[in-house]
Amino acid sequence: MNITKVLRFSGLLLLILALSFEAAAQEQKEEAISSAEYTRTLDNLLKQESAGIVNADMYNQIGLSYYHQGYTGKAVVYFLRALRLNSNHGEAKNNLDFAISRSPDKDMYSQPSFLSSVFQKVFNFFTLNSLAFITLLLLFVSVLCLHWLMHLSAGQDKAVPVMWLIIVGFILLLSTVLLAFKYRDFRSDRTAVITDREAEGFSGPGEEFGKLFTIHEGLVIHISRVDKDWALITLPNGGAGWVLASSLERVKN
Repeated sequence: MNITKVLRFSGLLLLILALSFEAAAQEQKEEAISSAEYTRTLDNLLKQESAGIVNADMYNQIGLSYYHQGYTGKAVVYFLRALRLNSNHGEAKNNLDFAISRSPDKDMYSQPSFLSSVFQKVFNFFTLNSLAFITLLLLFVSVLCLHWLMHLSAGQDKAVPVMWLIIVGFILLLSTVLLAFKYRDFRSDRTAVITDREAEGFSGPGEEFGKLFTIHEGLVIHISRVDKDWALITLPNGGAGWVLASSLERVKN
């Protein structure tokens, strides 16, 4: 009787192990297929980029393909490139935030204040093209208001055209300032991302200088200047140091 129970238990255990191995093998097979699909997708998208196609959706898809293959740094680069073209690209923003939340250096990113957060959301809502269009439209309306004011007959009330000229002029000034900041950000080549698994920061452009910090793949930094093979960078928390220029990639391509 005891032998029968042991045999039954052993058979059940072997069945469970066999099913577990089969499930693990199936999962590995699915992961291999998924990885191959991401590789094919990435190759096709990079060919489109090489052909000169510039598109925020394409950059976001390239970033996703890199991320699923474990290249977090390259993924963050392309998420930022998508947002550089379209600062209101919600999917790229969410993907970037997710990648940053999984970073070992996530604590380096400071939380913005409420007012800064609101301003940033408003600033990101308008793309460079939309701001340029709005500015030109407001300029046209300002000219119309000025024309209206100048062609009023003597003795006519000028309060209404003056009021509209002041309102439109103020909004025009605001949109022009936002456009200038947006264009500056678009033209800037200072933003970069660490693409090596780890990068060490030194107090000078060389390993003979004192070591200051160790940062990891995917960290968004700003380049202050470059000295041969070394780049002086600023970290999100305000720290600074020299890292090998080969360990990072600029967002502006």
